[in-house]
Amino acid sequence: MKTLLPLLFATTLVAADNGNWPQWRGPRGDGTTHGEKAPTTWSETKNLKWKLKLSGYGASSPIVWNDRVYLTSYSGYGAGNRGGSPSEIMRHLLCVDAKSGKTIWKKDLKPTANEDNYGGMGVPEHGYATSTPATDGKAIYVFLGKSGMAAFDLKGVKLWQKNVGTDSSRKRWGSSSSPILHGDFVYINALQEGHKIYALNKKDGKVAWEWGPNAYSSYQDSYGTPILINNKDQTELTLAVPGEIWSFDAKKGSITWYAYTDVGAGRGGNVSPSVIAGGNTLFAFGGRPQSSVAVKLGGKGEVKESDHLWTSRNSPYVATPVYHKGHLYWMDRSGYAVCLNAQTGREAYRERLKSTGRTPQFYASPIVIDGKIISVSRNAGTFVLEAKPEFKQLAQNTFASDRSVFNGSPAVSKGRLFLRSDTHLYCVSE
Repeated sequence: MKTLLPLLFATTLVAADNGNWPQWRGPRGDGTTHGEKAPTTWSETKNLKWKLKLSGYGASSPIVWNDRVYLTSYSGYGAGNRGGSPSEIMRHLLCVDAKSGKTIWKKDLKPTANEDNYGGMGVPEHGYATSTPATDGKAIYVFLGKSGMAAFDLKGVKLWQKNVGTDSSRKRWGSSSSPILHGDFVYINALQEGHKIYALNKKDGKVAWEWGPNAYSSYQDSYGTPILINNKDQTELTLAVPGEIWSFDAKKGSITWYAYTDVGAGRGGNVSPSVIAGGNTLFAFGGRPQSSVAVKLGGKGEVKESDHLWTSRNSPYVATPVYHKGHLYWMDRSGYAVCLNAQTGREAYRERLKSTGRTPQFYASPIVIDGKIISVSRNAGTFVLEAKPEFKQLAQNTFASDRSVFNGSPAVSKGRLFLRSDTHLYCVSE
C-alpha cells in the first residue's frame, strides 16, 4: 500500500464566511457554512421577504457578497422553448440588493461564439446560463461557455474576457462547470470547450497554466466544478473525469496524484457531480453509469486501488452530495433521499420523500445549514431534512404560483436563503 502523507484538512480554500456565499456551494465549495441559520418552512405567504422576476432563464445559482446578490440568466433562443438560432442568445449578469430585492444593475452579455443547439437530451435540461459566478469581493468572474471566461468589477464594468475554447463534446450537452478562485488565479474546467483545465490570472485573464488530454476523448464528458484541497503544504485542484480522478498542484498545474476508477467509465459514460472531500477522503460520483468511489487523500503519483476505501453503484446523476459529520447526503432523480456512511459506503438510509403532488426530481445540489439539509427539487419544491443518519423529513416548501423549473442550488447569507427558478429569484428568512 502506498504510504500516505498526513492531510491537514480537506476542504475548498476560499475567503472566510463573513456572511458571504461567494461561489457555487458556498465559502468552501462544499455546501456548508459556519454560524448561519435558515428557515425550515416557507411559502408565498410565510417567511418570503421578497421575490424578483428575472429577465431570463437559467440553472446557475445565486452568490452573495456584502448584501449584493449576483446571478446569471439568458433570454432569446432556447428561453421557454423559443425558436431561432444560437446567435440570438443573450446572457445577463444581474446585481440585486439582498435586503430589498431591487435590481441595482444588469449587464447584457452578447455571445462571441455559437453555443450547442437547443435540442436532444442535454441543453434543454439546463439552458445557457448554468455556470455560477464567483467573486472575491473585488471582481465577479463568469464562465460563458464558448464565449469564454469574463471578469467584471462590482459595478458591472467588464475588465477582461478570455476565450477558452469553442468546441463541443460528442454529446453536445452544453457548458455547466463553474469558476473557483484561489490566490491570484481563477480556475475553470473547460474540457468540453477547449479540451483543457485552465488557471487564469484574475487581474488580466492571461493563462497561468493549462493542462489537457487528447482532443475528443471521453474526458470531455466531465461537467463538474473542480474543488481545492490542502494536502499538507500544497494546495491542489481536484476533478473527476470518466474513469479517472486528477489532482493538480494548483500553482503549477502539474499532476500531484491520479487514480483510475469505475466512476463514469465505459461507453457513453459521464461525470456530472463534482468531487467532494471530508474525513481525509475524496469522494467521486458518476452521472452515468451510476457509481461512486472513496479515495484516501494524501497520495502521490498513481493512487492504487488498495487506497480506495470503497466503491459503490450508489450515486446521484447530476446533483453533488454534501458531506456532514461522517455521512454523505443527496436526493436522487426518483424522489428518494439517500444517506451513506462515508467510511464504508453503506447506506444509512434510502427513503422516499413525502411529496404533495409530483414525484420530486433533483438537479440542484443540497446544502447543510444549522443541522438541516436543504435540497431544491426541479418540480416539487424544496425539501428540508434533519442532517442525521436517521431519516426525518421536516418540510416540503413550495411557491404555488411558480410552475417553472428550479435547477439552481441554494445560497445562504445572514439568515437569508436565496432560491432561483427559471423565472424568479426568492429570498426567504424568519
